[in-house]
Amino acid sequence: MTQILGLRIPQKVSQKGKPPVYASIVEDLKAFVTRYPAREIQFRQAIYDATNPANGGAEEMKAEGINTLEDYFRFCQDLLHWVPTVTSGNNELLRKLLVFHWVLNQPSVIDLQTPVNPAATNDDPTWLSYWQVSYAREIGRWLSTKESTGGIYSFYENAMFNQEAHLWQDPPAGGWESFNQFFARHWKDDDVARPLSEEDRAENVIVSAADSFFNGNWDVQQGFVTIKGFVWPISKLLQNAAVDFASGSFMNAFLTPTDYHRQHAPISGKVVEARVIQEQVYLQLTKMSEGNGKVGLALDRGLLVPQSLRKKGLGKEPQELDGPDEPTHQWCQTRGLIVIENEIYGKVAVLPIGLAHISSVVLHVEVGQDIVKGQEISNFAYGGSDMVLVLQHPVEYTVNKGDKCNVRTRIATFGPPN
Repeated sequence: MTQILGLRIPQKVSQKGKPPVYASIVEDLKAFVTRYPAREIQFRQAIYDATNPANGGAEEMKAEGINTLEDYFRFCQDLLHWVPTVTSGNNELLRKLLVFHWVLNQPSVIDLQTPVNPAATNDDPTWLSYWQVSYAREIGRWLSTKESTGGIYSFYENAMFNQEAHLWQDPPAGGWESFNQFFARHWKDDDVARPLSEEDRAENVIVSAADSFFNGNWDVQQGFVTIKGFVWPISKLLQNAAVDFASGSFMNAFLTPTDYHRQHAPISGKVVEARVIQEQVYLQLTKMSEGNGKVGLALDRGLLVPQSLRKKGLGKEPQELDGPDEPTHQWCQTRGLIVIENEIYGKVAVLPIGLAHISSVVLHVEVGQDIVKGQEISNFAYGGSDMVLVLQHPVEYTVNKGDKCNVRTRIATFGPPN
């Protein structure tokens, strides 16, 4: 062990043989990391911290065989063409996502990335942040190939991923064309799997846009939402569509990798905006006690731990440093934007939010189209993501934080029309 610039770095171990050859996207990362000695030290410190059992995440790093910086480059290379597969009791799909970002979440390298805070919402991404976008696109291309389907059978054999198996669509003739096609599969019949009740067809009822867990709601005041003391501009989230959302309500829900990944209209009306906003690929993690004395990784759905806190280190009890659960990363993340206008109750903005590598949002509606409540409007690919609704007028919510809300079931009601 040596110490340089105050950082504790494991000694480099020389290895015989030729250096590994990586795809150009991984070579770009390696060149960026090693261009300056001080920067390479930062990344070596990140690996050291990410594999330190006291910090959480050591078991996940071990499962992916990452002990050195070169191991991390190799992991990034392997992930580019990894055939998604799950085994009994394990969620490799989620673990690989967590490990990729766990290293990039370490305090020694966090300043190399565009921060997630109100002051940075108009900034162009840093080189490292934009590299993550490019890397996610490469993975997305791979997961849209026939070759990516080789492990799909393992999902059918896994109880976690094969819940409600009798309701999912059957494989198409000739098999699935890609892993993304499988992951965004339909129900056999929406009205059987996720019926829209007669009571919820009422015009004043808002239904869930996705199978998801409700994560909370916040008032919109003078075009801003205040979350955990930070004031976030709705104008950045909705961009040109924000003019009609100076007041009202903001709500967030999150999906898990095992959920149905298609979204449906929360109200009836006319589509007045429909587009994909391409931005960052971001994921912050939190530490989770596994109940056996070990600390593992989990998604931090809050994604707003102050850098000053993160740089202090995790101490001896990292499981006590759970991040906040209020959403904020949506302002900086790739997302869909569908604004539906109801003649009686005004506009509702529906935002399917990409999460890390799940940054592919596919829209199925277009401007000028009339849609009915419960109609399919978009889908994600490859894993869990977030849903946001921004409502032009205040509403009364009928669900609580942590509630599982199936798509096409009631989550709120409009008050009397203005």
